[in-house]
Amino acid sequence: MIGPTVKRPDPPGEGDRHGSLSAWVASAATLGIALAVLRLAEAPLMLFSLGGSCVILFGMPSNAMAQPRSLVGGHLIGAATGLAFGQVFGDGLVVMSCAVATALALMMITETVHSPAGANPLIGISAQSGWSFMVNPVAIGVAILLIGAVVYHRGWLRRRYPKTWL
Repeated sequence: MIGPTVKRPDPPGEGDRHGSLSAWVASAATLGIALAVLRLAEAPLMLFSLGGSCVILFGMPSNAMAQPRSLVGGHLIGAATGLAFGQVFGDGLVVMSCAVATALALMMITETVHSPAGANPLIGISAQSGWSFMVNPVAIGVAILLIGAVVYHRGWLRRRYPKTWL
């Protein structure tokens, strides 16, 4: 067939029906491991934030939000901002709104925007979490997701991931 060559994303990838099954398996396994390891009884809403990260890591791996800088930095900034606002200002709608807005601004300044991490201030404040929240569930959960994404993309798909570490 003569005609223009259609460039596809790295197979399997975004928009690839066959790749969706492998992404399903990898994200389910990775999130399952994270949920088994974490003590989510203290912050059960964190599973929503981690689930959103799985969608980005396994479904949109070339996106800037799927890179480690955004994944790790965004989650840590979001969690720390929520904890600081909760400790200083307590809870309430205005506090939560300002905490999310501040986390967004900090992520934009540091080039670590990761949309699921925008939930972390809300989670930290509503759960009245202490600073241990930064380690468990946030840092441990994010580390498990990052390891799962690297194993999936590099080991299973033999594709370059991440594009950049920092």
